[in-house]
Amino acid sequence: MPQGQVPPPEPAGTAVDVDVLRTLFLSPAGWIHRRVESVLMSPDGVTRRKVSLDVDLAAHDPWPADAAGRLLVPVTIQAKQPLRSFDAVCEGEPAPVLGTEDNGALAELLLRGLIPEQLPLAEAALLAEQHVPAIVHVPELLMEDALDRFWAHCEHLRAVVHELIALGRLSAEDAENWDGDFALFTTVADQLARGFLLTFVLPAELAGRRLVLKYAMDEQYAAGRRSRAQDRLRHCWKPWVGRVGLHDLASCRSFHLELTVPAEVRLHEFTVLSAEDDRDGTVPDRAVDRVLAEDRIVQRWPGAVRGHLALRPTSRFDDAFCEMVILPARQGITAFASVAVSLITAVLLLVGVVAAAPDRVLGPGWQVPSAAASIVMSVVAVLLSWINRQPEHDLSVRVMRPLRYALNLEAFVMLMLAGAASVPFTPGAAGAYWALLLLLHTLSLVLVVRTWWVRRAVDRGRYTARARRRGP
Repeated sequence: MPQGQVPPPEPAGTAVDVDVLRTLFLSPAGWIHRRVESVLMSPDGVTRRKVSLDVDLAAHDPWPADAAGRLLVPVTIQAKQPLRSFDAVCEGEPAPVLGTEDNGALAELLLRGLIPEQLPLAEAALLAEQHVPAIVHVPELLMEDALDRFWAHCEHLRAVVHELIALGRLSAEDAENWDGDFALFTTVADQLARGFLLTFVLPAELAGRRLVLKYAMDEQYAAGRRSRAQDRLRHCWKPWVGRVGLHDLASCRSFHLELTVPAEVRLHEFTVLSAEDDRDGTVPDRAVDRVLAEDRIVQRWPGAVRGHLALRPTSRFDDAFCEMVILPARQGITAFASVAVSLITAVLLLVGVVAAAPDRVLGPGWQVPSAAASIVMSVVAVLLSWINRQPEHDLSVRVMRPLRYALNLEAFVMLMLAGAASVPFTPGAAGAYWALLLLLHTLSLVLVVRTWWVRRAVDRGRYTARARRRGP
């Protein structure tokens, strides 16, 4: 900081040591030894994330506390979204967490402690008193507008400091550290604008102990950025590739994630990749080894409902996501659709044989197909159309979509068969009617065969993460 200047004032009413808070946030591996996340995608459509943290409150003495003497333990950055069915537990007992206003004050304090010392006093005060509160307390819907204003002001601050450097008003050491200090501040500011510090409030008598903190919440599963039409078309001929977010991956020394998918699908591959957001909406993928330690462990259970990843982050700002290849389970709707399409294929072939030589197969007075069979066909069609109308997780709906298309098409085919048995058509109309019927059945047959073909291709390693990216 230029000579004669002092840091901007801290928010009134806080008893937290900003230096200790900054150390806890930037070096979480020093006191969060292990983070275990369990993501359960239940058949009723709910995604439940459970997090367990092994924390050591003896890592710093004294530990940050509020004005009442209660310990403040900021364990992660949570997205600015309502916490649904949220539970927090400390050593088996319910534990409170900071509310919105207190979280905002803590985030303000942290950002004020990260404001680069190279800024002039007036600029540092303006940043601390106006722009920091503006991005910390902004609602989710107005977040992007607030960040745009913040980044514009950051460009102004860069110009100011570069002018000071050109005029020789900063020491060589301050000039050398400017880029790194400002990058650290803006990175944390961006994180705290998009999220908030999830902070446990613990009794003072727990100071100096090693504890297990747990919290759980329901969350909305992110299906992807493709439009609904593109998504449906793509997943009709390729295996379903989904993502699972890693919440604040680098906030610990050792990170473990366990994923459980619904029983009607199977997890074929479960890998982790890093992501870098370049602010323009695109997220390029790169090898995870560049941001995670080499001794990471990646385990797979092909054909299972549960997968596990163990990672060791190397930096506080490591960012990654998990990618999974999901296939329909062999039992359930997959087996039902295969049997149903096979039987209807056999029925259509039988009808074709009978229609080609009716005198050799049928007795006098019979129709092709029989009018008496139309009732049975209608019942089968209703069964096929309702067999898949149970509540399911969004992931299962997407993975099973081709098979559901096939069953719905077969239901329509059976209704058309019932109509053919009940309505007398002219020869020309009958030809067009049966051509449409056979076309729909062929589409259904292709969708079912596609399911088994994709499974066989995946088993041969065609759709692995490495094969999809052709990279290191």
